[in-house]
Amino acid sequence: MTEKKNQHYIPKFYLRNSSYNANKKQIGLYNLLNQRFIQDAKLKTQGSRNFFYGKDGVIEDKLSVLEGAFAERIKAIIDTLLLPKKNSPEHIELLGFVALTDLRNPVQIQGMNEIFSLGRERIKEIDEDANVDEMWPTLTHEESVNMSLSMLSHMVDNIIDLDFKILKNQTEIPFITSDFPVVKYNQYLEQKNWHNSKTGYGLVGLQIFIPLNDQLTLVFYDPAIYILGTSKQNIIVIKDKKTINDINKLQVVNCLGTLFFNEKASLNYILKLHQDSMKYNRANQRNSKLSYIVGANENPEIIVGGKENLIILNSSDCEIKLSFNELKIHSNGKSWKLGSAVSQFRKHAINIMDRKS
Repeated sequence: MTEKKNQHYIPKFYLRNSSYNANKKQIGLYNLLNQRFIQDAKLKTQGSRNFFYGKDGVIEDKLSVLEGAFAERIKAIIDTLLLPKKNSPEHIELLGFVALTDLRNPVQIQGMNEIFSLGRERIKEIDEDANVDEMWPTLTHEESVNMSLSMLSHMVDNIIDLDFKILKNQTEIPFITSDFPVVKYNQYLEQKNWHNSKTGYGLVGLQIFIPLNDQLTLVFYDPAIYILGTSKQNIIVIKDKKTINDINKLQVVNCLGTLFFNEKASLNYILKLHQDSMKYNRANQRNSKLSYIVGANENPEIIVGGKENLIILNSSDCEIKLSFNELKIHSNGKSWKLGSAVSQFRKHAINIMDRKS
């Protein structure tokens, strides 16, 4: 059995960037469920669970090695405000940090179990005599963890086409983070009132926000849809408080249940932010529905008449009607034509699927 009982799904190096008075030992936190605010909580026990990756320590040890490289990459960005060149090894490393921070989170691990449970229920609705155990297995926690982490290289491959920049906060309101800091968002499909998934890694219009500290947030975005500053600008300065508040709301709506911040976030600010965010639906809520297998022509016809025979499993998206004047939908994005498919993939994602088919 490993001696590393307290296993982090949020790396300690990441949380230290938002520590109380930069002491790297304490951090502000707010629990949404019980509305408990602590200005100087013990940092080393946050974003962790006992034996989250198992008792043999294998996964924990491998993640520790990756975290060392990721910590250096994030520190370099914070210290120099320079971003790696696109498609460079340093860029791949940065994407690895983003994708792994997403995939290792309990929201994703628990969500995978919930999706499998929902799938089993739906199979029974389609055919009550079906042998569900043979068609749709149950997953242990360890199996869910391994399955999620196994998708790392695929996720990195899917987002390598996204452009990325630093958002620099020049207001007195700090950026906050959370126990699920990687926020996938999609202003484009939200504005289109798209009713299916909006935030899959391969979807058109994808945006990813991840705070680095109280002053800096990384944003990744689909260059076929959006424009953010000029091609030579790596740093986008934000002086508008509403934009900072909206980016912070993304963390509230997306998180597992706890917000993190440094001493610049007051109790009154966090309470108001929570209250203002309650009008939005929580992200990452798993759901399912039955539909039909249909033909691919313009006027689809139900192949199996009368009975729903297609299981659709998904989760709720982060939607807050983000106000972000610096990030605009450009002319090519406005003329982009949505198709009839359930998922609206970027060309890059389509090329990946064609390559692997």
